[in-house]
Amino acid sequence: MMIRDTIQKQGEVLFRYRGYVPLLLIPAMFFVLQDSEWIEIRFGDLVDDVFDWFCFGISAAGVALRAAAVGYVPRRTSGRNTRKGQVADELNTTGMYSIVRHPLYVANTIIMIGFLLATGSFLFTALGLLACCLHYERVACAEEAFLMKRFGSEYLAWAEKTPAFLPQISLWIPPVRRFCWRTALKREYQTAFGVIVAFTLLDYIEDLLAKGSLEFELETTALFLFASLGFVLLRYLHKRTRLLHVAGR
Repeated sequence: MMIRDTIQKQGEVLFRYRGYVPLLLIPAMFFVLQDSEWIEIRFGDLVDDVFDWFCFGISAAGVALRAAAVGYVPRRTSGRNTRKGQVADELNTTGMYSIVRHPLYVANTIIMIGFLLATGSFLFTALGLLACCLHYERVACAEEAFLMKRFGSEYLAWAEKTPAFLPQISLWIPPVRRFCWRTALKREYQTAFGVIVAFTLLDYIEDLLAKGSLEFELETTALFLFASLGFVLLRYLHKRTRLLHVAGR
């Protein structure tokens, strides 16, 4: 089997279990977090807090990028795939997809960078980022093989001028549809909540491993509780009502 075919097969498997792949970092993360308080010890509480919120801001920017991508696209298009197989009735080529072929994977990588940095280990961040890049390289390869088969010359013409992972702003083409906040909320509320939960747990685990006790900081706990209420509300609206449903989106 050619290397390209091997990478594609790996990408198909990784996509099916993409929600579980980040869990592979957990064992190493627990080891790293034992020394995660070095910033606070060396530079003080204020610098440590600013650094933590800076890292959270990076991940939040990744969530915003995801929302900016999905808020303009119709349903059943490239990037909206399921475990049962790839789905694409239409090729997205405007908006975020006009400057980069895989905006969702770029956004996910940004989210991961923020989380990895928050561990306080730059070595762990570098290794985690490398693993993330290898993961999405393979997933993107599998997706592109499907899209090439599905759209042929239309996909090839778009792919030849649009970079895969490094956005080129000069290529920007305005979206053909208006931004739909209901679609963005419906598709991304779980991602946003997951990021907040991850950072909250990271903060608590850091204290537990480094200090031997939990410290419930007001701002962290308040953000988590607010996000939990928002998640429950949006989950209800998504599953029990049609408020977040928009025809064709």
